[in-house]
Amino acid sequence: MTELLDRIYRDQLATWIGKTCHFRLLYKISRDGCSATTFHQQCNGQGPTVTVLYNTNNTIYGGYLSQSWNSSGGYINDPNAFLFRLQYNGSSNPLKCPVTNATSAGYGGGNYGPTFGGGHDIHTFSGTITKSGNYFPLNGYLHAVGNSYNLNGQNANTMFNNSLQVTDLEVFLVKDGPDPNKATMDSELLDNPWRKFPDFDVKTMQQLKESVVEYEPESEANVTAANILLIGQIGAGKSSFFNSVNSIFRGKITSKARSGSFEHSLTTVFRKYTIKDQNSGHNLKIRLCDTRGLEEDFTIDAQEIAYILDGNVPDRYQFNPSAPFTTETFGFIRNPRLGDKIHCVAFVVDGSTIDVMPEKILKQLKELQGRMNQRNIPQVVYLTKLDKVCAKVNEDASNMFYSQAVRDTVDKVADVMGLPRGYIMPIKNYESETSLEPNIDILILKALKQTADFADDYLEEQVDKMAAEGRREEKD
Repeated sequence: MTELLDRIYRDQLATWIGKTCHFRLLYKISRDGCSATTFHQQCNGQGPTVTVLYNTNNTIYGGYLSQSWNSSGGYINDPNAFLFRLQYNGSSNPLKCPVTNATSAGYGGGNYGPTFGGGHDIHTFSGTITKSGNYFPLNGYLHAVGNSYNLNGQNANTMFNNSLQVTDLEVFLVKDGPDPNKATMDSELLDNPWRKFPDFDVKTMQQLKESVVEYEPESEANVTAANILLIGQIGAGKSSFFNSVNSIFRGKITSKARSGSFEHSLTTVFRKYTIKDQNSGHNLKIRLCDTRGLEEDFTIDAQEIAYILDGNVPDRYQFNPSAPFTTETFGFIRNPRLGDKIHCVAFVVDGSTIDVMPEKILKQLKELQGRMNQRNIPQVVYLTKLDKVCAKVNEDASNMFYSQAVRDTVDKVADVMGLPRGYIMPIKNYESETSLEPNIDILILKALKQTADFADDYLEEQVDKMAAEGRREEKD
């Protein structure tokens, strides 16, 4: 289990608190259980705390108290308290709401979880809450928000999506002084890059873009495009990668594939996406194939993936978890050509959560890798969300190959996936950006071109295999 609050938001909270400080996790409902009793056992009398809620609408919010929690059943007097919003609908959108009635900043009731305000502005939960699927349905309420805090014109909906269905709730102790671990996370960049990579400039971006536009699959394979299958856990950025590639060649931020962080996979249809280059008007000779995201509670059917790898599944096939794809499914392609098959697989992995990848997800990945290895299909990893691993990368994507934290993450992912380190490709998807950035483009284009080269290796091997089989048939 890991702390979900990323370093950018910690820095924002420290700025609002008004002093150099760092955060130590005291209580986390996904780890400790959602229980008012446990909350008070672990948080009472500790000192100033930050409470953070992560709801299923991809919104992050909470409250700060400079006084300790208690179980007295009375209100906590705290003129320094505030409520906050850090993220709204998946986009960074920080807002601080100062206390207006300091005598009732928080409520120290023994049967209450962390609750803010005399009118229970944020009443998180009471008693014990049992997890439902992937979230905790907290039994508190938000309709009194604004009673003891100045919302600056906001309301429960615009602040919090008016939702207490949370994937997690955390309480952090606020400790004075710099974070002793921050030097590791935000360490000075290495003097030399840990991987040789093209220069980060507009010229390099244009050259890479042209090389992808001019890419042609192995000529003797007689296929119109290289098929690259994207596979990854929900929320890792699989569909966002396609949107990012599409944005680069459209010349603006686009969102053709549904993306975001939700309870279940947003991809419900198998798609073979073509990408059109706006400048030339031609489609790339690379197709990005999107399938359902991996989930803990919904095991993907390995045979269904095998049919995708073998080219049996038609474009736009609607997935049905209760009825996996079979040879009897309408649209089943019985005699797939080489151009129907998958030529390379790109696993999309969230680098910021690799330490806590669920065992069920890892097991699914390994089973799928077995199917791919049987077919000699090359595999790469698109390593995303590294801006959450290293603050320097968040500041500038060109720092990617100078970051020790990123290098360590690449090594870790290579070990987990059982792939060479050169097959692990750090990238940054377009998520919060509203316009294209050359340094982000360069990372994506380089990864895409290398993947296409691996697809060519597979196609060449298949051509050799078919030629050898043809010679055997002639000999027989």
